[in-house]
Amino acid sequence: MTTEAMRKLLTAALLALCTLSAAQEKRVFFFADFVNTLIQYKSGQKFRVKANYDMANRKMMYMQGERLMELTDAQLVDTIFTDGYAWVHHDGHFCQVADSEDGHRVLLGWHVVSVHDGYVGAYGISQTPSRKVQLGSDFGLGSLSGQAGGMYNGTYGTNADDGNGRNLDVWRKKSCSTYYFVKNGREYAVQSLKGVYKAFPEHKEEIKRYVKAHHLDMMTAVKALRIIDYIMMLGE
Repeated sequence: MTTEAMRKLLTAALLALCTLSAAQEKRVFFFADFVNTLIQYKSGQKFRVKANYDMANRKMMYMQGERLMELTDAQLVDTIFTDGYAWVHHDGHFCQVADSEDGHRVLLGWHVVSVHDGYVGAYGISQTPSRKVQLGSDFGLGSLSGQAGGMYNGTYGTNADDGNGRNLDVWRKKSCSTYYFVKNGREYAVQSLKGVYKAFPEHKEEIKRYVKAHHLDMMTAVKALRIIDYIMMLGE
């Protein structure tokens, strides 16, 4: 191989590595730490590992000794059991099986990002408009209730202090998670109240009244599941 060909090959490899690194966002984990996990494959094979779900990149991660590994061949997995939670592969990623109080099967596709809210300066938070969006570091959301995490917006954090308390970025955690459920033989995938109203236009006003009367929203899983329960009973 000539020197020029070698140079082109190395350049291509470097660009591929840079592209891969750019595609990998900072991780946002479901649990505060890696937990005992049973991975059950459709073939009947079972493996026990320490695992955690990365909600930023929507990947199931596990520890192999001291190495952090991504679970591949997800389509071959039947169910994953992590610390009392069950996960199945659906719509291209793993979803938590989060059945509602009324027993309706709901799959929760977690996805959490950080949105830039401004800067901390000498006079408090400056709400400077910004398009910055990033995926944050560990944000253990192991509970549906909101007491030990749960899916909600409004958690704030700042980057490292510059030493003088100036121009510190303020980030707010935002959920872009998707709820999958089936009604009358059709699957729905909703992320927000706006999405709910769009999916059920014939019941929009009824759902609005119910949401307002019970102070509900799609910002916590418990409240979202209550809305889905109400939707499921409409038209019955």
